[in-house]
Amino acid sequence: MWRLPTRAARLAGILALSALASAGASASALASQALPPTGAVGNDVGSQSCATRLPPGGSFGVVGVTAGRPFHPSACLSVEYSWAQSRIYRPQFYVNLANPGRHSAHWGAGGPRVCHRTVKNDAGCAYDYGVGSAAAALSYAKAVGSNGHSRWWLDVETDNTWGTGRAGIAANLADIQGALHYLRSHLHTTVGVYTETRWWSQITGGARMIRVPVWGGGADSRHHARQNCRRRSITGGPALLAQWIVGTVDHDLAC
Repeated sequence: MWRLPTRAARLAGILALSALASAGASASALASQALPPTGAVGNDVGSQSCATRLPPGGSFGVVGVTAGRPFHPSACLSVEYSWAQSRIYRPQFYVNLANPGRHSAHWGAGGPRVCHRTVKNDAGCAYDYGVGSAAAALSYAKAVGSNGHSRWWLDVETDNTWGTGRAGIAANLADIQGALHYLRSHLHTTVGVYTETRWWSQITGGARMIRVPVWGGGADSRHHARQNCRRRSITGGPALLAQWIVGTVDHDLAC
């Protein structure tokens, strides 16, 4: 999902998207509060979309609040949130997760669990890092005018840094659980995972989370995406969205 645009393209894209936001401001008030029904097609965007024209025609939008990594807000969030508000159905959000351990200044910064900062794969520190990542993401969404009360997705993919080995995978799971718990407890809303089978297996060891819905990636066509809308998915939880990519445009099917 995360693709880095060039600096020149990013600047040109931001100017174009700003004009789009102004034009769509009045339409944003018409956005429905409903989530998309089965069969609805929308698009997901993020900081990788800063250099491109936002997709027209979809009935819903999923907006990345972070720029590929936790604690890094997307420079295009305000414009893209306005775009998503102009769709038929309620905007959804995603936040990039990672488990960088002691390499991050946010590691061991405090939280609900006991954290031993000197331990390489401390599960308490990882849980707190997930909580902090989610809290920061929610603050970014609120800064552009959203109350955050919508469906949220945790972006779990191998482009970011994760722990390895048994202790590392346990820490990865604690990180994900921390983010899940924070958003669920603060927003009382559905929180799921965006991932692919290979990523989930590598990062979590194929953990089963039957109460965690999935937005599945990896499809190359709408037909393939429809096949990913199965009752039980990568985590064992229900599939709610399935993504397919055509060129530089991310499409999403509501399951």
